Amino acid sequence: MNLIDCINVNLLTPYVDKMVSTFLGKSPQSPEVAHTVGLLIGLYSLFEVICSPFWGMFADFAGRKPCLLIGLAGSAIAPILFGLGQSMPVIFAARALDGFFCGNMGVTRTYLGEIVDETNEAQGFSFLALCFSVGLFLGPILGGELVYPAQWAPSIFGGSVFDDHPFLLPNLTYAIFAAISWCIGATFLEETLPKSQRCIRSRASEPLPVTPVMRRTTSGTDPSGAPRRYVCDEDVNESANSGSADKKCYPMTTIQIMITYCGLSGCVAAQNQLMILLVSYDRSADGFEFGPRDIGIIQNIGAVGLLMSQLLLYPTLTKKLGFLNTFVIGFCLSNLAYGLFPVYGLFADPVAYGSWRYLPLGLCQFFYTAGTGMCYPTAFAFINRASEGLSRGAVNGWANSSGALCRAVFPPAAAVLLGQCNRLGPYGRYIPFYVMTVIAVLSFAVSWSGLRKIDQTSVRTVTSQPAGCADEEDCRRSRREPLMES
Repeated sequence: MNLIDCINVNLLTPYVDKMVSTFLGKSPQSPEVAHTVGLLIGLYSLFEVICSPFWGMFADFAGRKPCLLIGLAGSAIAPILFGLGQSMPVIFAARALDGFFCGNMGVTRTYLGEIVDETNEAQGFSFLALCFSVGLFLGPILGGELVYPAQWAPSIFGGSVFDDHPFLLPNLTYAIFAAISWCIGATFLEETLPKSQRCIRSRASEPLPVTPVMRRTTSGTDPSGAPRRYVCDEDVNESANSGSADKKCYPMTTIQIMITYCGLSGCVAAQNQLMILLVSYDRSADGFEFGPRDIGIIQNIGAVGLLMSQLLLYPTLTKKLGFLNTFVIGFCLSNLAYGLFPVYGLFADPVAYGSWRYLPLGLCQFFYTAGTGMCYPTAFAFINRASEGLSRGAVNGWANSSGALCRAVFPPAAAVLLGQCNRLGPYGRYIPFYVMTVIAVLSFAVSWSGLRKIDQTSVRTVTSQPAGCADEEDCRRSRREPLMES
């Protein structure tokens, strides 16, 4: 299911500028096109902002499986409407609907957080990034290769609905994959939240009694905020007591982790959009003049970098250096990769460099996604740790909502900044990259103390039967073995 969501996120990136420029009747490097592309991409995230807390609370109330299946069903329908759209209002409405149903992506992390422990935490959350890498590979292939089918296969698609709707085929293909995934999930996905532990309004407002300072000893959570089992620990840091339900706000450590995730999400979304816009510039503007297929190739190279990072680097680095140091390495690597974009622009001329001009951009995407592939799993793992003793579904919902807000705001803001900076000359277009880097550094800096604190904690597990099981089925689910072996 997470793979399907990741394909959906990356599906339109190779052709979104062409789609918008076609409907607006303007050149791809037009400021109006850049601004509209930012709004269209940001609208998806805006509805994630609005809906993620709802999906998180709904998952705590009805269970994880129904929430995931409802969202997946909706995300199979919305892209078809998007591909059939022939005007800006229609595609904006379809994109908003898609964002509504994909607002439950935080539930995926909640589900995973309930089936991992400290022995496989790195592997478990790196699996999410692995799904994203595959989605980053398949999404641009579908979006870059299947648009305008009546042009590359006129004998098959000429004179059909795909001739009038050139962007329908990739979205329809994705919808088929989503429908298959829904059938698999409905058949094989198990519920991780027993009925006895599901949230009800009257119980959700009850305070959490923690006396004296206590520490959670089992993975999983009671959505009312009460861990399944506590042991007294006089040496636990005082911050462990700040997560009690009688507080009106989340603990400062949890908020700092969310700030880091927000900065990361917003800046990565903005920088990816800036890359697509810049490589789409015509040769008259000293651009690469890449089309959907060219952009898809570059993004596929990036997917390889992310895949290599998850399979070879991330598990090893987290074991030897720890989560936080791995995050720092990935953060520096990704920002350095896009920081050298002015150098890549020197190879834009196809007459002088031919196919070699793909090399610098390919290396850029390879190392950029390898770096972000070290950051995202760590952020997910830290959010999971920070939700210990809290309502995990709600925490992930608010974290996803906050990150989606940044993904909604940063790309349009970066597009507006790009239009202004283009007036400063050929190198002014690269300024937005550095602005995004500064914002990411600031979010990282203000959260440093919380990151260090959460890096020193771990999820502990015991094999004894947790208290509060209503029946044997609930106890069996509460004692689930982790999904992945270390």
